[in-house]
Amino acid sequence: MSDVVIRAQPTPNPNSLLFHVDRTVTEERMKQFNSAEDAAGAPLARALFEIDGVASIFFMPNSITVSKSPGGEWNDIAPAAEEAIRNHFSG
Repeated sequence: MSDVVIRAQPTPNPNSLLFHVDRTVTEERMKQFNSAEDAAGAPLARALFEIDGVASIFFMPNSITVSKSPGGEWNDIAPAAEEAIRNHFSG
């Protein structure tokens, strides 16, 4: 399979970042996870919640919105989120 293409895009909310993915993230129209417990059955969401500062995750068919806690830093969260997404679809 070819490399996963991920494009990060800011949102109007400075605490959220949108990741466009060239893979199917979910078959559902949308799926929201507000805690690691919510993500128990979703390996990608679980991996994203392992990143310090991630507060919530929103899956759409070909994108993921990651929201950070007020103390979280995008300089740390964004690269880790991209790596988690890439690892999920590459493995």
